[in-house]
Amino acid sequence: MIETGLKELDKFLDGGIKDGLITSISGQSATGKTQLVFQICLNALHNGKEVLFQDTTGEFRPERLVEMMHLQKISSSLLDKIKVNRVTNTAQQIQGLSKTSLERYSLIIVDSVTDLFSFEYSKKEQSLEKHISFMKYMHDLSSIAIACKIPIIVTNIVRTINEHEKENLEESISMYIHNKIKLSKNSNGYLCNIISPFSNKKFQYTITPKGIDHCTM
Repeated sequence: MIETGLKELDKFLDGGIKDGLITSISGQSATGKTQLVFQICLNALHNGKEVLFQDTTGEFRPERLVEMMHLQKISSSLLDKIKVNRVTNTAQQIQGLSKTSLERYSLIIVDSVTDLFSFEYSKKEQSLEKHISFMKYMHDLSSIAIACKIPIIVTNIVRTINEHEKENLEESISMYIHNKIKLSKNSNGYLCNIISPFSNKKFQYTITPKGIDHCTM
């Protein structure tokens, strides 16, 4: 189990990110998805194993991790334990984990899990093919989490469509996610919503140079 660095979130998740489960972190742009992922990455390094980070967007920024490590007084040498794979197409994304020895990893992250599928299957007539391919990928991801007892975190974008917020490929991803962490903005700042089969909890948070923290207001 890996702590998130947010006591309220860990409490709602019964201790943190659990082995063998897929946890999604979703939200609109600039709500702190990557900040929270980096924070969990740093906590995972305390387990002594490595972290596998699949970057499908090309937006992985090690300098932000270094800044967080410096402020949290964590040795920057541990950055070597975060292995980043730059993934540029769905074939690489689908096959990547099956070709990787996973025993040395305490956490797998896919950031972002749906982007490449939406890009490659962008035509209307490809909608069914897109959902079938993505669902097969998510099934394989779930099997890896269970078989290897490794926690997997996936990030996903939320967009506003006709005044309603909708997660990308929401219908296809939801059945494979065990815990959902949805980040959003509201009139008080930022809101974290934790959705699981047994609960639906919310709390305010803030984004700081150190990472994500509870709102003190």
